[in-house]
Amino acid sequence: MLSRRALLGSAFLGSAIGAGLVPLRLARAADKPKEIRIDWATYNPVSMVLKEQGLLEKEFEKDGIGIVWVQTLGSNKALEFLNAGSIDFGSTAGSAALLGKINGNPIKSIYVYSRPEWTALVTRKDTPIA
Repeated sequence: MLSRRALLGSAFLGSAIGAGLVPLRLARAADKPKEIRIDWATYNPVSMVLKEQGLLEKEFEKDGIGIVWVQTLGSNKALEFLNAGSIDFGSTAGSAALLGKINGNPIKSIYVYSRPEWTALVTRKDTPIA
């Protein structure tokens, strides 16, 4: 059973979409994006490896989603690009993300590395590299 408020709300939303007041992409949150914009930075070697090897392009190609790489030159720029909508995913230092969140930036942390080091060089046991 629908309340009058719910019925009126859906009618308004439908007419607002039809009139172009609400972008259709916002109305259909389940739709896949055509592209995902991701930052890469020299301070984030993981992003450099992902970009260099085309791993995200390969993964999202089967869904018809393109990957656009945007270089950021520091945590502050990544946050600025996120806030401006220039990128969808960015990398920052933990303190920059915390300050951004405190200052009201609408960011979500989806991956947090538990140690302050961003990288580790690893090798197999059977190599002479130590």
